[in-house]
Amino acid sequence: MIRRLSELTQEPRRNVHGGDGVVWGCDYLKRGEMAGVLSAGRNTLEPGASIGEHAHPDTEDLYVIVEGRGTGILNGERFPVEAGDAFLVKAGGTHGLSNEGPGPLTFVGVLTRQGWSSASEG
Repeated sequence: MIRRLSELTQEPRRNVHGGDGVVWGCDYLKRGEMAGVLSAGRNTLEPGASIGEHAHPDTEDLYVIVEGRGTGILNGERFPVEAGDAFLVKAGGTHGLSNEGPGPLTFVGVLTRQGWSSASEG
């Protein structure tokens, strides 16, 4: 399977998890396309946009920042993020992301089921 960004459809998502503004997103993977992965996508927050802090009761979510700078939130703690950084919310935790900068903030997010392993797919 090969996915090229130029061939994916970017969709505007407004007020994601109670956040502000528009997040442009596209899916690299959807549920069922890779064992244990519920979704994997590329998302771009416009300046001033945010993804509101939200809970992951039984999923885990990895954010890998690929462009820009902003503020990550992990279990209520706020911290600066920039290209090359990553942060992971484990099941039972909360996270969010905001772009206070003048340019876009782009990240790849990978959402998985809690406790998945290759042995559990067996």
